[in-house]
Amino acid sequence: MESKYSKEETDRFVEIDGIRLHYNEAGDGPALICTHGGGPGANAWDNTKWVLDALAENFRVLLVDMPGFGESQMHVSRQDVPMDIFCARLKKGLADHLGLGTVHLYGSSAFSAAALRFGIDYPGRVGRIVIQAYAPSQHPGPTPGLKAVGAFAKEPTPANMEAMMEQFTPNPDLRTPEALAARFRAANRPDHLASRTEMNAGSNSDLVEELRSLTAKVLVTWGNHDGMIPVAGVLAALEEIPDVQAHVWGGNSGHFVATEHPAEFARLVTDFLLK
Repeated sequence: MESKYSKEETDRFVEIDGIRLHYNEAGDGPALICTHGGGPGANAWDNTKWVLDALAENFRVLLVDMPGFGESQMHVSRQDVPMDIFCARLKKGLADHLGLGTVHLYGSSAFSAAALRFGIDYPGRVGRIVIQAYAPSQHPGPTPGLKAVGAFAKEPTPANMEAMMEQFTPNPDLRTPEALAARFRAANRPDHLASRTEMNAGSNSDLVEELRSLTAKVLVTWGNHDGMIPVAGVLAALEEIPDVQAHVWGGNSGHFVATEHPAEFARLVTDFLLK
């Protein structure tokens, strides 16, 4: 079911540190900044729209496209700053611009590190953190999913998109023609594929040692059949993050648990952030 909030009515644009960012905003309450993953076509609206209605009942939800993704500025250089540090600074700049004090954070996959980095570098500004399919020490080799991402980035065809989405979402009932078409359009947005090379998971810092200073509570979420990032990483996350709990969905769940289990995901996140 589509969100009662339309993308158009919630679209916002702002310039932070000279970079044009796009985000969608809905709801009232404590601020919750949500970002997306790093695969071709990733964007915050499509990543989180299925849980927007429920989250907006309790939070001021900001779905933020990182540079090179969605409708944010393309061809942004990090100037060799690690991606987690670069993006955490942008999120703090956005919070400052909007007059937000403490914020909760939700980061998915490649941009989970930026959410954790925010908590490390700005402990007075962070509430709680939710991450998806990410463990600090996990450096997955050429998984079938990552191979499919590389194949699509090299040759962005509908067939390669379908092969990539099979790894993201193993349940065929959820890989609708509409979902595939939307992701394909987003992945072929002008300059996106070239721009995302500057914002890749490999450019994140090694957070394992620095995480010892993280005081924020963290919730890790994952799907048992994630073809991109192996779910075994959840055990590493439980060892490495000081104050952490985890929720893993079974039943052929994949990389996008917020899309695959929207009602449960929204309840879980809401309870975690508010308790």
